[in-house]
Amino acid sequence: MIKFSQGTPKADVKLALDLGGKLPWFDCHEGYKSSSARRVKCKSSLCSLANRENNTSTCSHNSHCNIYKLNRVTQSVGKGELISDLVTTISNPHNPLKNKKKPSDPESYDTPVVSRRRLTFGCATTSNFFGGLAKGAKGVAGLGRSSALSLVFQFAVRFRFPRTFAVDLLESNVYFGGGPYVHRNFYWDHDKSRVVEYTRFLINPMSMEEYFVDLKSIKVYGKTVPIDKKLLSINKGTGVGGTKIDIQTPFTTLQTSIYKEFIKVHTAWAKSMNISMVTPVAPFTACYNLSTLPPFNGYRQTPGVTFVFPKNEWGVAWWDLVEVNDAVKCVGFVDGGLKPMTSIVIGARQIGFAEFDISRSRLGFMQPNFMT
Repeated sequence: MIKFSQGTPKADVKLALDLGGKLPWFDCHEGYKSSSARRVKCKSSLCSLANRENNTSTCSHNSHCNIYKLNRVTQSVGKGELISDLVTTISNPHNPLKNKKKPSDPESYDTPVVSRRRLTFGCATTSNFFGGLAKGAKGVAGLGRSSALSLVFQFAVRFRFPRTFAVDLLESNVYFGGGPYVHRNFYWDHDKSRVVEYTRFLINPMSMEEYFVDLKSIKVYGKTVPIDKKLLSINKGTGVGGTKIDIQTPFTTLQTSIYKEFIKVHTAWAKSMNISMVTPVAPFTACYNLSTLPPFNGYRQTPGVTFVFPKNEWGVAWWDLVEVNDAVKCVGFVDGGLKPMTSIVIGARQIGFAEFDISRSRLGFMQPNFMT
């Protein structure tokens, strides 16, 4: 989630991140009280943008801009109004100084820079609109790649920086405007070699806001998983197929035929390592006795799963496994069904850190894709 202060007087708000969202939305069904809030007029350019992006914006009798929003978790439609208000953000709240003191030392942090900017967002007026969101979330932060009202584009315009953002799911940080990125491990010797590698985004004409990548294959401990290549391409007419990044998806989902082959290769590796299988724990279908797994070897661990792109590879170092209890780890991938809209959805568990560079249409990742 992302948190910032909104309105006058300022009130802290937590928003769930939505990579395919067209604009930020807040829960206003109990009344929105802010002296700096402004209702967007129906005939304004902002309302026209909302109309173009959502295809559902209408003018009410009082000439204010009414819009509707689909909750992608529950598939329910909520009604709202387009408004603008002041939002307070903090830049570089965890920025170690050049003296390279340990990040745990309070003196090693710069003074945060506080800024207020006016942003436009949807104000939902139905109480059940935000069902299914993460606990504590009072709305969604739309981070779509095409909408002029997405939080990425609005921040880029207001703060005059590139249309780039990055998510660090381990530290629960979101960065806007590009690097260098501030992380507690970026300053230690063993992390100096970390660089961001890139692979290009693909355009799905039926889902312009989402982030699709050109995945060519998947490896499990060096062995390539047999995949029908047709499933990896995007049907330009229907938008079916391909691979996308989605941090709202907890675990990477694979179309059924891909999933079966993936699990077959993974369990074959486990057998070769004398790893004992145990009764599966839903939603997973392959689980191992924790005591029989090889010891974890930190950031140098050989990736268990590797996503292969045209020019490079993105390794998952032991993030293929999920500890479900003190004695069991399971393969943290799930069956996405026989005919999913998207063949492969790379989920939050396997992402760790990722940069979304909209300006250059590319995804950035690190090797391995988590930070110790």
